[in-house]
Amino acid sequence: FSFGIDTTGLTYPPPGIKAVELSANIRTHLYSLPYGDQVLSVPANVFDYIGGFPDQCLMEDYELVSLLRKRAAFGHKFSRLHEKERLVIIPSPPALCSPRRWQQYGVLYVTYMNSKFVNLYASGLTPDGLFELYYQWPPPKRSSPLAPWEMNL
Repeated sequence: FSFGIDTTGLTYPPPGIKAVELSANIRTHLYSLPYGDQVLSVPANVFDYIGGFPDQCLMEDYELVSLLRKRAAFGHKFSRLHEKERLVIIPSPPALCSPRRWQQYGVLYVTYMNSKFVNLYASGLTPDGLFELYYQWPPPKRSSPLAPWEMNL
């Protein structure tokens, strides 16, 4: 799905909000870098192959896309799978994201912070470290070292 921000019912949408939508969709089309708020749909066999959804408190969507890109690169070297695997933007109305953070903090600040955290993560800061930096408190403790899908629920 393409990315959209739900501005229906807002008398004054935050200035620059349409630029956020446009840049996110351009990033996705040019670099195959969608994020979770754009709705990610993956075939079950591929999802299982990469180990399921990353069990981390932040950047799980970024990590999932990274794992998918690595799989595609691996498949490209060793098989013809890459011919069938590619990012597809489903032609439909966009998946809508809430505008509340942009309303509360402003488009420039939120866009800057999002970019900063992606860069920190790509540079090696752990999801727990990002959580603590973002929220200013420690990440939640897990009751089990197992990922949720590994537990007998």
